[in-house]
Amino acid sequence: MTRISLAVLGSIWGFCFPTITEAHEFIGKPASMTAAAGSVLPVLGISSHVFMVSEELEEAKDVMMGILSNGKRAEIPLKANDKALAFEGTVTVPTGGTFIVTGVRLPQIWATTPDGSKPATKKTPGATNARKIEKFSKALVNAKAEDNGFSAIVGDPLEIVPITNPATAKVGDEITVKVIYKGQPLTTNVYATYDGFSKEENTYAYFTEGRADGTAKVKITHPGTWMVRVEHAAAEVTEDYDRYVGRAVLLFEVK
Repeated sequence: MTRISLAVLGSIWGFCFPTITEAHEFIGKPASMTAAAGSVLPVLGISSHVFMVSEELEEAKDVMMGILSNGKRAEIPLKANDKALAFEGTVTVPTGGTFIVTGVRLPQIWATTPDGSKPATKKTPGATNARKIEKFSKALVNAKAEDNGFSAIVGDPLEIVPITNPATAKVGDEITVKVIYKGQPLTTNVYATYDGFSKEENTYAYFTEGRADGTAKVKITHPGTWMVRVEHAAAEVTEDYDRYVGRAVLLFEVK
C-alpha cells in the first residue's frame, strides 16, 4: 500500500475527475462528537468542497438524516436554513454509548452538457457522460475505548467502517478502516482530513491506496474531528445514464 501525505489535491482531482465542480461531499455533522444521554444535540446536513463549511443547499427532497443506536434507526426531521446553506435538525441523545448520525444525499443524475456539468440525462441533447450520483455520511458520537459501537454497519451501498476504535487513537497513530460496496470489500483510494485543515476546495491532509481486502490505514496527524472520504464509480447502463458514482464519508473525533 502506497501512502503519501498531501497538502493540496485539487490539481490531482482536476486530472483524475473531470467532474470536480460537482464533487462536493454531503456531510452529516453533529454540533459535538460527545453528548450526554437525554440531551439535545443539534446536527447539520452540509454540502461542501471545503471541510467542513457548507457551500451549497441541496434540494430538501434529496436529503435524509437519522441515527443508528443499538441496531435501531430513527429519522431526524430537518429544516432548511437558506442563510447557512445547511439543513438543521436535533437529536435527543439516546445513550451515553456510541451511536451514529447518518446522512444520505439521494441519487441525482448528472451529465456533461454544452453548458457544463449539470443535472441532465443522456437523453438531453448534447449530453455525454451521464451518471447517477448518491452520497452517504456517518458520524460517530460518544465513541469510547470500551464500547464497540464504532464498528456498527449502517448498510448503505457504499460505506466506511472503522476497524480501529477512533476513541483509542492518538496523534501519530494509524487507524484502520474498511470500505464496503454492496456488502463486499472494495479496494479504492482513501482520503482523509480534519476540520479546519484548509480553506482550499477538495484539499485533504492524507491520502492512501486501499488494500485488496478493502482496508486502508490513515495516519492521525492532528487532534479534532476527522473525515475519511471514498468514491466508487461503476458501469450501470440504463436509459438515462451509463455510470454509477457513490461517495461516502466517515466522521470521528480524535482527542
